[in-house]
Parts: sequence; structure tokens; C-alpha cells
Amino acid sequence: MKYLLIAFFAMAIIRCADAQTRVIKGHIYDLQGNQPLMGATVASANSQTITKTNTDGYFELPLGPSEEDVHISMLGYKKQIVSCAQHKINLHIQLEPDPVSLNEVRISAYGIHKTTKETAGSIAILHTAQIQQGNGTSLQSALNSVPGVNMDQSTLSESRISIRGNGTRAQWGIRNIKIYMNDIPVTEADGTSRIEALDVNDIGQVEIIKGPASSIYGAGTGGVINFRMQRSPYAEQSMELSSLVGSYGLTRLAATYRNGGDKINSYLSYGWQQFDGYRAHNNDMRRFIAGNFQFFPSKNRTVTLLVNRTTQHTQIPGALSREQMEADPRQASASNVEKQAGRYQNWTRIGAGQQYQFNDQLTNSSSIFTYFYDLDHPLAYAYIRNYYQSYGGRTRFTYNPHFSVLPTVFTVGGEFNQANTKGSQYVNEKGKEGALNGNTDYKNTLYSIFYQSETNITARTTLALGVSLNGLTYDVHDYLLPERSGVKKFRTQASPRVALSHHFSEWLSLHASVSSGFSPPTGSEIKNVDGSINPTLQAEKGINYELNAKGNILKSRLSYDLALFKMDVKGELIAQSVQQGITVYNNAGRTSHNGAELSLSYVALQESDGNWVSLLRPYAALTYSHFRYDDYKTRDSDGQVSAIYDGNNLVGISPWVVNTGVNVETREGIFLNGSYFFRDRLPLDDANTAYNASYQVVNAKVGYKKTIAEHLGLSIYAGLDNITNERYSSLTALNAVAYGGGSPAYFQPALPRNGYGGLQIKYIF
Repeated sequence: MKYLLIAFFAMAIIRCADAQTRVIKGHIYDLQGNQPLMGATVASANSQTITKTNTDGYFELPLGPSEEDVHISMLGYKKQIVSCAQHKINLHIQLEPDPVSLNEVRISAYGIHKTTKETAGSIAILHTAQIQQGNGTSLQSALNSVPGVNMDQSTLSESRISIRGNGTRAQWGIRNIKIYMNDIPVTEADGTSRIEALDVNDIGQVEIIKGPASSIYGAGTGGVINFRMQRSPYAEQSMELSSLVGSYGLTRLAATYRNGGDKINSYLSYGWQQFDGYRAHNNDMRRFIAGNFQFFPSKNRTVTLLVNRTTQHTQIPGALSREQMEADPRQASASNVEKQAGRYQNWTRIGAGQQYQFNDQLTNSSSIFTYFYDLDHPLAYAYIRNYYQSYGGRTRFTYNPHFSVLPTVFTVGGEFNQANTKGSQYVNEKGKEGALNGNTDYKNTLYSIFYQSETNITARTTLALGVSLNGLTYDVHDYLLPERSGVKKFRTQASPRVALSHHFSEWLSLHASVSSGFSPPTGSEIKNVDGSINPTLQAEKGINYELNAKGNILKSRLSYDLALFKMDVKGELIAQSVQQGITVYNNAGRTSHNGAELSLSYVALQESDGNWVSLLRPYAALTYSHFRYDDYKTRDSDGQVSAIYDGNNLVGISPWVVNTGVNVETREGIFLNGSYFFRDRLPLDDANTAYNASYQVVNAKVGYKKTIAEHLGLSIYAGLDNITNERYSSLTALNAVAYGGGSPAYFQPALPRNGYGGLQIKYIF
């Protein structure tokens, strides 16, 4: 009997203890990149129990019977309070990056989840707050805040992105830069990219790798831009309605649904956008539908799904000569009006991916995709119809054997992209299809196989080694003139990368790297003057030497990132305009890109200081470019040298670019964003005889955001762009040729002073 009583009381004590405490388990991830966050602090509301996440982002925390709130914090991320009701035991928590502490945010560049400060190479990161500092219809102001990156834009449909001068001479769209959306290639198989199908308001994060990124990405001497769609904040279910009106008929209406839970993260949006345009023949209409989903079926597995559909109807006003721009910048090119030049397109992108952790040593990230569009494109010299579809996949394995000596993480993977284009070209009869003069199918195939290792030589020193093998084939079938059909197969390119990093302290991390890359000609650049394939044309090749210094000083309030680089490009493609609509290319150029880039951000006041102003953050980005032609000769249609430009400045490059600004927030919800952008004059032609004058643009945006009821949030704002009413051309047609005795049409006038205002209403369920 005695022993029965002892056992009874022991069981009662155990049951009582169980009633008193429970253990909360879960994982903590980065919201945008979904990588596990090691070292995050997890604490009970009364801070009696505290723990930290391990290398997999996993934690366990005992809570008392009356405790429901858990506080989570990590440098570089916003603090999170999670309510752990009785039914919640296993959590899948996602932290939002703090745009104020960008040096501390984990990034996925090169496949190694480290902070920007710890990662070798020049890498920039932009978050939602920076992307939406403007009116939310263009990425120009956000991308131009990154030193070394230029986005030139005249209308919403005409833009060009370059990184360290690479991509500046693109005849249309974006080239020399690899662009991804949620790890799905936006860049087509032939190396061209267009970003008009991306809704600025759907983008939650942008990672930019400057220079050749050959370790885990393929072709592209300029670098890589990774767009990540917005995800829903953890534990939030909400519906948001927004409206925007602005100068020159700008109107936008949008609806967004968010739901961030432990089993699924959902983001759905619809956008309706209209812009009459500043210039004649400048109307632009967009319709956006986007869905971004994450599923968490188990602690080791994450499944993603992306669906994106965009309709674009855009008139193209065209470039003007200097005389035309000075006389009337609102006019359109007469030939563009006569031919009703425009771009009418439907884009669809579907992708599915999976991240799987086999064990504590091996993980895999894979995605498959399809991307297609139909293009109706009247131009001044032709009427083009294209039907495009691509499909492919990307996979990456990461293996950490946990070596006790020289610990190393290995990454191997590959990417495949095949695209099929059915293209027809007609005579443009005042905006209508005339006689058929071109009927060609293109089958482009791109593959890349990559390897990378990262070794900790000491606790503070890291060595990264990487190489990728890349192949590209163009298969052209011309139905009207079969003799112009053929296959263009480029030699397999091996692109290595070596980087060494040393972390001295919080105030200084030094990185040195040498990397190479290549950019093959696009499908439209491989042809001779008669339309046949040029068998001698090869890819441009570049090698980049770089030194970076990054850190935080002045009690961690001032973050800086300084990059010094030298990049040499050989076999550079030189365009020679033979007649309107016909341009031929030759590997006849060698250029040097030497420069310096400095990014500064200072948190003068922050919320923890206890002031009425909860954030005061001035920032600056400075770029110096000393880019020259070392060996640059143009050739005529017979291949003979027609001009020599050795020693000239690179066309389209300003020696100095400055972007400064300030972000202000108050405890009452008032906010202010102001920016100043200066671009030095730049040569418009290889001969350096014509220049685009320097210009400066001042923008400001002020607003008020507040939770006005328990479940209702309000944001209202107004902005003014180009406050000083500067007359300038942001996007220029480089090396323009005059036809019919007129002056070259270099210039596309940008908007003068213009304003906008908007309202957002958010209901949290």
C-alpha cells in the first residue's frame, strides 16, 4: 500500500508539472529567401526563459501555463512577437528583414546564406520599403540608389539596365545581365531580358550581384539581379485595397490578399494601371495578376508556386533629335506615329520549386518553370509578330560534411532553359500588317553546370572557389529563304571565380576576388547583313578584379560598402548600322572598366532612442567610372575597318553618378522620403562627338500611416518628382544614325515636374 501511494503522488506531480509547462518548438526563416536563421533569440514574454536557434533555425522553448507570447529578435531583422496559443506547438516563423540594417541581412547570393558584410563580392540588397519609396510604377529610383547600377527610362515601356557599364549598348531590352524571379529565369535563353511584366508592387526584395557571377549562374558579364516576390508577414491574414492618381493620366487600382501561417504562406494581387503619357503617342496600359505561395508540409520540406500574368498595351513615341527636343519635347517621332509603333503583349510565367533538407549535411533546392508570351509589335521599319515559349529547370545541392579541420561547404548544380520562338515580320502599312517578308523559327538551348566550395581557413578567414561550364546553341529555320537557316553553337565556356574574405571586426571585413564571365550575342545579333548566320561571331569575355571593404562604425549606426574594381572585356560586340532596321555585329572591341563604388547609410535616430522621430536615416551612393576603349574598331558590311576609337570614353557612361536621400519616420505615423540624383554628362557616340548634358533630379514623398481601429490600417501619401522641373533625357539612343539628311535621334525626353497621391486601406482579419 505504501508503494502504491508513492507512485500515485509521483504521477500526480508529473501531471501537475505537465500542466504547468509546455515546450514550443519551431523553425525561424528569412521571409524572402526562406533560408534558416541561426542565432535568432527566442524568449518568453517575461524573459524568464531564453534560447537561440541552431544551424537549421530550430529552437525549443518551455513556456508556463499562462504564457502565450514569444519574443523573437535577430540583428538585421524586425522584432517579432508571436502568440503561441495552446494548440500551437510546432511553428514555422518567418522574420522580415530590417531595411535599416542591410549589412546584417542574410542573402542567398552564391547559395551561401550569409550577411552582405560576410559575403565576398559587391552585392546590394533592396527591400519593399526602398522599392516603394516612389510612386510604385517604376524601379528606376530604387535601382539607381545602388552604386554601379543604372536604370535608364523614358516611358514605362522603354527602359535599359546596366551594371558597371555592361548592358549600356543594348539596342533594346536588357542584355549582359542575368535576371531571375523567385529563382525562375526572366532572362530568355538568348540572353535578353525585359521586366515590363513585373509589377513593382509585387516585389519584396531585390538582390544584385555586380560583375561576373560565374559561381552558380551562367552567362552575364554584368552580373545578376534576383527579384523575389512579396510574401505575407508571419501570422497575418489581411486584405488591402489601394489607389493612385498622378500627372499625365496616371491611374492605378490594386487589391492584395495576404495570409502567413505555419502551413502555408499566400500572396495574391491584382493591379490595374493606366498612363496617358507626357508625350504624344505615349499611352500605356497594364494589367497584373500574381500569386506567390509557400507550403510547409514538413519541417524538412518547403514547396513554392509562382503564377504571374501580365497584359501590356503600349505606344512607343520614339527618340528625338536635339533640335526636336528643344523645340517641343512632348512630340513623338513622326515615323513612329505614322507606323503606329507600339508593343502589345501578354506574358505568363509559371514556376514550382522545392527546398528539401535530407539531413544536417545535405540540402537541395530545385525549380521547374514555363514562360511564354505573344508579341504584337509594330515598329517604324517593320511589323513583328512573335510567339515565344520556354521551359526549363534549375537545381542546387549543398553539402556540409562538418569537417573538423578546414570546414567546407560544397555546392553543385545545374540550369537548363530551352526556348522556341515563331517569328513573322511584315511590311508596316501605317500600323497594319502588309506583305510578309520574314517567317523564322528559333530554337535556343542554354545549359549551365556549376560547382562552388567555401572553406573556413580560420574562424575569420574564408576562401571561396567556383567554376561553371556553360553552353548555348541557336537553331534557326527560315521558311522564306531556307539558305539562311542554320545552327550556331557556341564553344563551351568555363568561368572560374576565386574569392578571399577576412573579418577583422564589426567595423571592417575585407574581400578580394577574381572572376570571369561571358556574354554571348543574342539571337538578333548573330546575323550577317544578308540575314544568314555569322559563323565567326563569339561571346564577349570579361575578367574582373575586385577589392571590397564593408562594415559598421559609430556604434553600428553608420554602415558602409566600398568597392574598387578593374574589369577587362575582350571580343566586345560592336554594332554597325547598315540601314534602318539592319545592324550587324563583330567581335572587334576590347574595353577596360575601372571604377569605385561607395554606399553609405547612417541611422541618426531610431525607435529605441525614444524620440518623437523614430527614424532618421540619411544615405548616399557614389559611383566613379573610368571606362575606356582599348581597342575598338567598327567595320562595314564587307568587314573592312571604317573607324578607330581606341582611347575614347565608353559610350553611354557618366564618369560620376551621385544618389543621396533621407528617410524620416515618426511615432505618430508621419513619414518622409527625399532623394537627389545627379548624373554627369555622357558621350552619345563612340567617336565622343555628341554628349547628353549632365542633369539632376530631386524627388520627395510624404505620407501618414496608422492603425485607426483594431483591425483597420490606413496609409495616405503624396509625392512630387523632378521638383526643379529639369529638362533632360534619361534614356538615350546610343550611336544613333541620321537617315534622310536629318540629325541623329538620340533623345527620349523624361517627365518634367509631376505629382501623385495615393491611399491604402488594409483590413486584418
